[in-house]
Amino acid sequence: MSFVKKILELNKIQYYEWIYYDELLFTHNNLELKNWGSITIIIISKFFLFTILLIVLELIFNKGVRFIGRRIVSSTHFIWDNILYENKVFDSLAHFFPLSIGFFLIKPFFKDHHTTIVYLEKIFNILFVLIVLQFLIRVINSIMRIATSENNHQTIAVRSFSQLLKIISIIFCVLIIISILTKSDLLSVLTSLGAITAIVILVFRDTILGFVSGVQMASTKMIKVGDWIGIPKYSIEGTVIEINLISAKIENFDKTITSIPTYDLISTAVTNFEVMRQKNIRRIKRSILFNIQSFHFCNSSTLEKFQHFYLIKNYIQKKQKEIDIFNKKKNIDVSMDINGRRLTNIGLFRQYALEYLHQHPKISQSETLMVRHLEPTPYGLPIELYCFTNTSVSVQYEQIQASVFDHLLTAAKEFNLKVTQVTTNVSH
Repeated sequence: MSFVKKILELNKIQYYEWIYYDELLFTHNNLELKNWGSITIIIISKFFLFTILLIVLELIFNKGVRFIGRRIVSSTHFIWDNILYENKVFDSLAHFFPLSIGFFLIKPFFKDHHTTIVYLEKIFNILFVLIVLQFLIRVINSIMRIATSENNHQTIAVRSFSQLLKIISIIFCVLIIISILTKSDLLSVLTSLGAITAIVILVFRDTILGFVSGVQMASTKMIKVGDWIGIPKYSIEGTVIEINLISAKIENFDKTITSIPTYDLISTAVTNFEVMRQKNIRRIKRSILFNIQSFHFCNSSTLEKFQHFYLIKNYIQKKQKEIDIFNKKKNIDVSMDINGRRLTNIGLFRQYALEYLHQHPKISQSETLMVRHLEPTPYGLPIELYCFTNTSVSVQYEQIQASVFDHLLTAAKEFNLKVTQVTTNVSH
């Protein structure tokens, strides 16, 4: 029995030891949870105070830099400082001061919390990179406004170059942020990107082509913003309102906007009408189709009638003398119309149209001016008028062209000429 009692007493002691150990472990865990909770509250409180301090510093420096910048801009007569102020370049500079102060206060503020310091330093480094990026973009925008004007060939090159700089700056800043987050140096990040270089080139293909196109257009002075152009490939005709790194915007005459890749401006056929507008002239190149069966030689009675036409009166007299001398010299029997040289109604009309253009006050006399035959067609003989108006304004140009053809189409009847009218039978 004594042996049994001893065993029971030993088991009882061990049982109490286990209970005591569990109570100690539970108490330790509770103390750790209490400490962790209090530490978290302390960190949050410090972070809250730290954030308020940064906001106050940001407001103070922002107001101060703006005040100083406004005083400088108002006291100078330069344009570039106004542009810098309008693009908020000084505001970006103001961000550096509170961030720098906050960065130096991280360790004193959170001296007992190493992990918090590490994360906050990463956040501040990223903020520095973003502010530098904002500063660079605003400076680039300001330089572009200072160095260019909308109606200048160099605008295209500067605009393309500035947009390319923005893209490079963004990519470079992203790489720096990646190196900060991964604790790797920038060279290692760039090396790791070497494997996807082909993909990057493919993604930025239009950007690269657009930049090359912009430089080429600026150097050759092909096209600039404000030019009146036509692109037959896309059936586009209008005014260029924007040329950037990726695309060009063209305002059509119906007030719609067409966007095309910038590279297409040098890779496809583009007609630039700007030189014509600068010279303030515009070409008329249109033909009248005559029925060949209405052509005939002029006899004495018709010539007598045509000699009353003021524009060709002198021409008929001069030409008829030449013809009479030629026919007499060759001893030609003029009783037959086909023998010798004779004036024709179509020839006289062509001369009449030419004299009419020479006498017209709205037709330029310093440019090419002619009335010519085109190749005969199954529908008749086209007589083409080729000349230039002394204005390039579309409304005035159309009025001049319409008045010229109104007169000549009506005058053709006086020469016994028939204008061909092609009709079609429409079956319902």
